[in-house]
Amino acid sequence: MIADLTMAKTSKRSRKFTAKGGVKTMLDRGQNFTKKGKVRSRRGPSPEASAARRAESDAREAAERREQADRRRQQRDDEDLVGESNLGDLNIDEFFQSVADAADQDGDGDEEMGDNDMDSGDEGASDNTNNDDDDAFADDISDDSNSDNEDIEVTEQKMREEMKKLSESDPDFHTYLNQNEKGLLAFGEDEDVGSSDEGDALDDEENADMEEVTEKKAKPQQEDEDSPFIILTPKLLHRYEEGAFQSHGIKALKRIISAYKTACHLSDAADNDEEKDRSRKSYHIDDSAVFDRLMGICLRQCHQEFYYHLLSDDEIDGTSSESKPFDPNKPISPKLLAKSRRWALMKPILQSFLKSTLHILSEGKEPVLLTFILKSLSSYIPYMTAYPIVAKMYLKTLTALWSASLDTSEDYQVVRLNAFLRIRQMALTQPFPFIETCLKSTYLAYAKRAKFATAATVTSLLPTLTFMGNCVVELYSLDYASSYQHAFVYIRQLALHLRSAVQKKTPETFRIVYCWQYIHCLKLWTAILSSSCKAAKGGDNEAQLLRSLIFPLTEVIFGVIRLVPTTRHLPLRLHCVRFLQEIAASAELYIPTTSVLLDVLDLKELYLRPKRVDTRGQDVRGIRLPLILKLPKDGALRTAEQLDACLGEVFLLLNRETDLYRYSPGFPEFTVRICQRLRKFSKETKNGRYRAYSRGCIELCEKQSAEATKGRSQLKQAPKDVKRLEVLKPGNVPCMGERYEAFIAKEKRLEAASQPALSEGAKKKAQAEAARQQKEAEDKAKKESKTKKKKVKKEKKKLEVNQTDLDNVDALEEEDEVQEGIDWDSEDEGEE
Repeated sequence: MIADLTMAKTSKRSRKFTAKGGVKTMLDRGQNFTKKGKVRSRRGPSPEASAARRAESDAREAAERREQADRRRQQRDDEDLVGESNLGDLNIDEFFQSVADAADQDGDGDEEMGDNDMDSGDEGASDNTNNDDDDAFADDISDDSNSDNEDIEVTEQKMREEMKKLSESDPDFHTYLNQNEKGLLAFGEDEDVGSSDEGDALDDEENADMEEVTEKKAKPQQEDEDSPFIILTPKLLHRYEEGAFQSHGIKALKRIISAYKTACHLSDAADNDEEKDRSRKSYHIDDSAVFDRLMGICLRQCHQEFYYHLLSDDEIDGTSSESKPFDPNKPISPKLLAKSRRWALMKPILQSFLKSTLHILSEGKEPVLLTFILKSLSSYIPYMTAYPIVAKMYLKTLTALWSASLDTSEDYQVVRLNAFLRIRQMALTQPFPFIETCLKSTYLAYAKRAKFATAATVTSLLPTLTFMGNCVVELYSLDYASSYQHAFVYIRQLALHLRSAVQKKTPETFRIVYCWQYIHCLKLWTAILSSSCKAAKGGDNEAQLLRSLIFPLTEVIFGVIRLVPTTRHLPLRLHCVRFLQEIAASAELYIPTTSVLLDVLDLKELYLRPKRVDTRGQDVRGIRLPLILKLPKDGALRTAEQLDACLGEVFLLLNRETDLYRYSPGFPEFTVRICQRLRKFSKETKNGRYRAYSRGCIELCEKQSAEATKGRSQLKQAPKDVKRLEVLKPGNVPCMGERYEAFIAKEKRLEAASQPALSEGAKKKAQAEAARQQKEAEDKAKKESKTKKKKVKKEKKKLEVNQTDLDNVDALEEEDEVQEGIDWDSEDEGEE
């Protein structure tokens, strides 16, 4: 029993101490004991014991190294990993990474070995053996430095074996890596497609150029001997071309893109500090021919290399480049680019190319250069899906080029067209919601330019604004779901300004509505909704979304007509009638505008004797109503020119309206009011021309009414039950929209024929005068904007209450979330 208790109390330390020889062994070694029986520690082992241990460890490690060397030689003989053909494919980055990994693995193995030795050896001597282990580890590293190549080969072999084990132990994870991170599985492969000889040749060529540059600059400038510049010569550029576009080398492509970046930033050299510029650039271009050739080959051929390295790999989706042609109008998924084996290398190269092109596009001034860049950019737009920030920067620059108002020459119109084509291409290829950004930026740019499209700039800015409006209509027809959201918000914005003018009735609020900017925006939305109605007729079901906005837009236009019903604003009301007729013709709806036209016949100015105007020495061409919004303040509608222009427009629109609804079953009742009022006007007026207008319109209405009465008598249902507007139209007769377009085309031809021809000198003089007036208007608008901001700050301090605002406080609290970017408070320049 006592023996059992004694054995039970024996500790692990006692058993280990007994196994090592006990007290006698410790005394033989020269160990001392404390009063509590513990081994007294000392600073280090005896020289004899350390030398013996070190010799034994060195012998053991030498034997292990010989065994490892024998195994490595055997593996090298079996796999021939160090042959001449295989050394050329070894990437230098992977070489250093493998050396680092091998050193880490050897270090970890030595530390584990040292820990095991300490556990198996004397615990009390742990402090004494630390220095020995560090010395052994340092010796081990110094010995292994002579066999780096062998360590790299072993590390590569271990990685291959680990990847093989991974495919067997976890096949799902191995499949994921194969699909998303293929570079991890391709251990030890060369990322550069071009040969190493090509890279060496390029390096030799650059070194030779550097030596030549150093020799040239050694005498005049001693401080430039160590300059990092490389002069781009035609010979070196030719070598780059062969390496990048013939041998498909990534290294050569990177160098030619670097030279292209320098070429794009040549205009910045005068603005930047010289030392800062030299530290940023690595190439120097002195020859204009080299510059032109570099820009040409980069913009025309680099997209082929981008496609070759990123999208033509069979491993991406199992298809070859011959069976999958590149379409610049189709989007490229960023995930597809990321799956490419060379995406990590090509991503910074592609980004550098896009940013450099953006820089020269934003800094360029010559229309020929801008046109060439914009045309060449079509092959690179799809690659911007991987760079959303760069894509937004491109959209901002392209919008500025598209809406630039200072240059109205014919050459710059080509720049405008190509800039819009790139915007449209970006809207089609970039991921959602990039198209919404395109819709918003183009509309805001159009609204800003519409502020200065007045009669004074009819020869310069008005044609440009018409082109811009057609571009916006085209852009809003790409995605009707997104277009509906923006159209709803912007039409609501117009309605909010109109409501504010109706409620407050102040000159400031009236000026916001009765200006060219507001009218041009109404014209734009009329064109957009008309275009969507035509698309809906063609079978596009999504276009029906915009059709639902016809009613609110029509109500806004009627509100503008009724806002200030004075004689002076008669041209503006006739503009609105044109908008309503265009909507009615495209949508095949009945929108009554007859009352607006017949109300003109009630104006008292029509029955007064016209005033005579002294026109001696003046260039009188008549009044062109499409170019004015209001008549002069003094003597509105009192001259013969004003009367002829306004009444001629009224009868023209009245005849057009009767033609639009001539095939409606209710047309006979529709013409009753027209014929009655025209007969009365024909009796009251003393002007023979106006009576002829009235009688002609009456005869046309009576003739078409008789045809409609005959046609509806053959219907099987009552006219009130008919849902289709043109139910009486024969099959060979054009529809409302086609007839309306024919009217507009005929009207434009007549207007062009009635205008006197101008000489080239007169045209240039008119363009220069229009540009001067436009610049003055822009400067005036900027000053007014600053004055308005100061005034708003002062008014915020004063609390002025309007009774109308108090009565409609709930309605006025609504704010437009897209009002920023448009300055609606504009003067009507050139309308007097």
